[in-house]
Parts: sequence; C-alpha cells; structure tokens
Amino acid sequence: MPWPPPMSALGWNAKRLYGSEDRTGSHLTIIRVPIGGPGGTNHYHSFHEWAYWLSGDFVNNEYTSPYQRVGDFQQFREGVFLDRPAYSLHGGEPDRLDSQVGGTCLIMEEGGTTVSVHPDSPRYSEDYKQVKQWAVPRIIDTLSEMPWEPDAQYPEREGVLIKRLVDDQERGFRATLWRLQAGWKSSQAAQFARAYYYKQAYQFNFVLNGDMRIQTYAEPGTKAEAITLGKNYYVERAPMSIFGLADGVVSEMGCVWLEVTYGKGTSIPNVPIEDPNYI
Repeated sequence: MPWPPPMSALGWNAKRLYGSEDRTGSHLTIIRVPIGGPGGTNHYHSFHEWAYWLSGDFVNNEYTSPYQRVGDFQQFREGVFLDRPAYSLHGGEPDRLDSQVGGTCLIMEEGGTTVSVHPDSPRYSEDYKQVKQWAVPRIIDTLSEMPWEPDAQYPEREGVLIKRLVDDQERGFRATLWRLQAGWKSSQAAQFARAYYYKQAYQFNFVLNGDMRIQTYAEPGTKAEAITLGKNYYVERAPMSIFGLADGVVSEMGCVWLEVTYGKGTSIPNVPIEDPNYI
C-alpha cells in the first residue's frame, strides 16, 4: 500500500485499512506524522479511539479541564498503546516539544465529532460547555513496562505468550498482544490454533514483527487456504469469517501481533464479546 498525498500542508498522511472514504464512521488507518509534527490544540472526540505506535515518536498533552492550556506531557513511541474513551481532552501546545523524528501509528477512530475547546481552533465549539464529565485514557508502554507472560487462563497453551492490554466485557472491547516462539507448532496448543469464527464480533489483527502461517476457509468443510503473514500484514476478521493457525510449523522466526476485538460492529457496542465458534 503506497502512501497517498499528504492530507494537509502540515505533511500528515494516512493509509486507510478499514472504513469509509468520507471518514464519518469508524476507520482504521496508519498515519504518518512528519518530523516536527505538532498535535491539534486541546480537543475531544464524541467517540472512543485506540492506537498503537509502530515507529518514531509523537507528542501530546492530556487535560482534565477545557480551560487548561498546559497539560500532562506525553511522548508516544514504538510499542505505546492508547485506549482513549470519548470526552477525553488532549492536544498539542505551541512552543512545547513536538515530534522529534516523525513516526507511524496504527489508529482506530470510531466515528463521530471532534470538538476543540480552544477559541483559536477552526474546530472550536461551545458544545464543550454541555459536557458534565471528562474522561481519562489508558496509556501503556507495552515494550518497557509490561513483560510477556504465559496465558494463565489457558496454561496448557505451550509456547504462547500474552500481554492483556484491555479486556472490557461491559464495553465489548478487547485488545491483546500475542507472541509465538520461533519454530512454534500448532500441535503445542491445538485449541489455540484451531479455526473459528464469530457470529457478530469484529476483529482486527496486525503483525508487528516476525512471521506466521494462517489458514482461512470459505465455509466449514471446505479446503483451507494457507497464507504466510509477515511484518506489517493486516488481517481483518468480519463476522462469520473463519481463521485459524496453519498445521505444523506456524512461525519460523517467532511472531508478535496485535489483536483487537469488538463485541459487535466496529465501535464500542456495550455488548459482551461472544465465545469463539470452532469448526
């Protein structure tokens, strides 16, 4: 996927992986921030968003009040995961540190409106005065602050490591990092490798590093199609799509991937995520 022309004179551009052209609904993109790229002034969204930084850096500031002009400084780098609820104030600040080297980020915006609380912004609206409660995001440095661990829920999964970023059944949203060791075989955890589908859940998978062989099926009982994934491969699992790990050696080098699942649709549905339907 080549990079399209910049979205504005600031030099930002984006590859759209999922979503509509007009960006009024949910959309998953990889954004590229230019060197020295600033963030927008203090603003909030009426929707939930999540992001995972792939490379480089980007700076932002977190606020607890729409009248705050100096926020808690945040520098996002490779491996940082963001779970930002609706009505969470954030933005860049003039004359404060901007992106040092530029970078790329996988980001999901679930669709809705964006409102700036800064009068000088073109997105400024006094709608913010109707908001009664401001939310706080969860920001996780998954590389520096969260070690891999065996899956305690399924201890029989030999060689499968996990980082649980979000597991929110009330909202119907889950984000997980998975890791397979080099030379991992499907026989080491047959149930984990087994093909399955969801009736209504929606899932996004993005390979962060390594390699992985998967199998997909047109429908139960048909012959599997084997596909080898590598770094930066994207796999979108819509409801009723069948996906499993390949037979035999699944990963030669080892593999790490991000898996994000919604209970229903591609925005916070407040519907619990169903159990997989195995074939």
